[in-house]
Amino acid sequence: MTDKNVSIMNIGSMGYLPQVFKKIENEKKLSIVYLGGSITMGCNATKTELRYVDRSAKWWQTNFPDAEISYFNAGIGATTSQFGVARVQEHVLDKQPDLVFVEFSVNDSSSPLFMETYESLVRRLLKAESVKAVVLINNLFYNTGENAQGIHNAIGLHYDLPIVSVRNYIFPEIQLGNVCLADYTADMLHSTDLGHKMIADLICNLLDTEYSYYKKLGAEKKPSLPEPFTASRYEDAQRFQNYSCSPVMEGFEPDTHAAEQWSDPFKGGWVAHKQGSCIKFNVSGSIIMLQYRKTINKPAPVAYAVIDVLRRYTAEQRENTLLR
Repeated sequence: MTDKNVSIMNIGSMGYLPQVFKKIENEKKLSIVYLGGSITMGCNATKTELRYVDRSAKWWQTNFPDAEISYFNAGIGATTSQFGVARVQEHVLDKQPDLVFVEFSVNDSSSPLFMETYESLVRRLLKAESVKAVVLINNLFYNTGENAQGIHNAIGLHYDLPIVSVRNYIFPEIQLGNVCLADYTADMLHSTDLGHKMIADLICNLLDTEYSYYKKLGAEKKPSLPEPFTASRYEDAQRFQNYSCSPVMEGFEPDTHAAEQWSDPFKGGWVAHKQGSCIKFNVSGSIIMLQYRKTINKPAPVAYAVIDVLRRYTAEQRENTLLR
């Protein structure tokens, strides 16, 4: 197989991961959060402990056996960095992490929108007082090699962050026919147990490399933030849910369904069951995003979203509208 070091796209500033090593050596305590999509969530891993998150977290337990290590998996399937930056406070920063891994390279596309939402997320994390380091992970579509690492890594290099590219390690081997795709993925995207092990091994290789530098050179001060690479307009994004705001409801009510797992992205929303129902939010901001559930089951409700009352309904239109 290819040398694992080809997966290290950037070592990063000595003021990032070395600060994490310094913290755990001095305080014997470390908090880690993994933020991403379905691969981070552990899709297709046969056991929880076989996910790349759990495997790579063991590196800290192995190298610092007398330290208290906590880690949280904040992966939610089919989500992008746009949703990630909206939920980052509740799902990541409220846990006061020292280290955050970010994985959105297969759900984001290579577009200006996702370059901006990704940078907004990175800046939000780096601004947090508890966060000492952010590590970027580039997964891939195994059959095509497609991912968003071009725009993501441009952001990562702008901030001199550590970057691990799974694509750079495995895709050349796939192209040469040196590996069996079915061993690493069952659907060309989500990792098998072996695929999760590979991702974890590449992360651990970065940590081994960084730790060896730290032992020789020590840690520098955490770098100050440079000017944004993009407009970074999502940096202060907030997510409003039924326990954090009070909209005006006509036919709507808070959705109180019991989530099967914490990562249910629709837990905390609102629901209506009759035509003509309406829900109104009084918010201000440069960008407004609406999270809603789509379905392939018909008949299905049709929703109209109106901003600043730019569109006025006729009585008939309103009667046939169900915003859900």
